[in-house]
This record gives sequence, C-alpha cells and structure tokens, in this order.
Amino acid sequence: MTMKKLLLWSSFAIAGICILTSASSDYDNPTGKAGVSGAPGEGTCADSGCHSSYALNSGTGSVTISSADLTNWNYVPGNTYTISVTVAQTNIGLFGLCFEALKPSGDNAGTLVAGTGTQIKTKTVGGVVRRSITHNTNTGASSNSHTFTFTWNAPATDEGAIMFYVSGMASNGNGNTAGDRIYTSSQEVTSGAVGLEEVITGKNSVSLYPNPSADQILCPTSNIPSTVSEAYIIDMQGRTVLTVSKNQWIQKDNAIAFDITSLNEGNYMLCLASKGQIVRSANFQKTH
Repeated sequence: MTMKKLLLWSSFAIAGICILTSASSDYDNPTGKAGVSGAPGEGTCADSGCHSSYALNSGTGSVTISSADLTNWNYVPGNTYTISVTVAQTNIGLFGLCFEALKPSGDNAGTLVAGTGTQIKTKTVGGVVRRSITHNTNTGASSNSHTFTFTWNAPATDEGAIMFYVSGMASNGNGNTAGDRIYTSSQEVTSGAVGLEEVITGKNSVSLYPNPSADQILCPTSNIPSTVSEAYIIDMQGRTVLTVSKNQWIQKDNAIAFDITSLNEGNYMLCLASKGQIVRSANFQKTH
C-alpha cells in the first residue's frame, strides 16, 4: 500500500464510520455497528459527526421489516421466526442495517440469530447489553435494494408487546461518509397466546388420556386438525406455561404425547392452535 493510501485510510477511520462505505472504493468495507437502530436510548448513523449529510428519513428510499411466519405480527412464546429487512433506494448499490428486538424495559426480547451476510454485535445502552443484527463486510452489495434475512427466537414465556427497531443505510458509493442516506422503521409484535375466556368459549374439545396424569398426556391424532401448528398449555389464570411447536411433537402409537413433568400439580388446559388461533382445547389434571 502506498503512503498516500495509508494517509487516506487513517483519515477515513477517524471520521467515525457507522455502518459502511463504498464497495467500489480503495478502503476495506467495515462491518455494521451495534446500537444504532434508532431504538429508545440510541442514535442512528445520521447523527452529527457520522453519515450526517442528510436528515434522517429525508430521502426517497426506505427500510422495511417483514416476516411470512409472524401472522398479524403475533408471536407464540418459544417459536422461531424468519425476519427479513429490506433497504431500498434507486441507483444505489450498497446497503447495511442495524436491527434489534426489545422489551418495553429496553432489554433484549428473545434471541436473534444471524443469517447469511449478517452477524451479532453488542452495545451497552442504559446499563443493558443490547444485541444487534448487523451486516458483514460488503454483503449488502446489490442494485437498488438489498434484503437481509435472519431468525428471531421468541421469548420462552409471554412477554407481552415487543418492538422491532431497524435502521438501514443506502450508500452512494463515494468511499466516505458524505452523501449517504439513513432510514429507520419499527414494528410492534404482540403475543399470540390466548386467555382463559377465549379457550372456554366456543371451542371444540379434544380427548386426552390418561387424565389425571403425572408425566404425560396423549391426544389422538384423529382429534387434531391438519392446520394445527402448535400446542399451548395454560393454567387456570390464563397464563401460557408451555408451548410446543408441531415439529417438537412426539408420536406415540396413534396419538401425540405431551410431556407435562415440568408442570406443578394442578388443573390445566391443552390448546391446539393454528397461526396463534385456538381451534381445539381440553382440560386435564397434573398429579405427582
């Protein structure tokens, strides 16, 4: 590397790159930065001293969050969902992102798992170590838009409303921080778990045996509609205490066996659901 390039690289690093630079420049394209999603307590890369040529969300581009798995943006505790973030702007060829899933308290909600071209980075915000999905070097290189795909494991228990926050960059490819656009978006995700009243009212029952039981209950497969994708067990206060996705079910003879050894002694309901909506349910008793 020539002395001229070394001097240019030093100036470039001091400038405080937040998300990315041009893939076509002489400089290494850095990876994304955590804690710039625009979530409460955070800034974005449009802040002063960074990619601040334009005001936040002032361009003609966009950043959007989508998921084919999250029907009506309802999550089922313990389930895993595919999340896609698309950053777009006409005549742009390099894009980046910072994505977070947070509880109202500001803590991480569930677990983010990086996909192709993305990674996990962390930053402490308000005493909480927040986990962000960010891009890897040059992985956002594509014409006019780029979609980053990764997964989100929902919390094991009902955490109520959760917020997704994302910022995206559309780089103009000039090799420095000037002229890039930053866009933000957010999406509320609510629990698909249901309360006791919905279970009791107007639902078709299923057969469960043995009942009472200390270790497992079985539901005949003939009682389970083909559209059912998950099962909930809820207590008498309407709280979801166990969620079992269809791919976790255990086949036993002509029935599905549900392990209830972790439950305390008492009365419960098994609820069979399709896309977060209960279609069948039945009471059972857990004994020691």
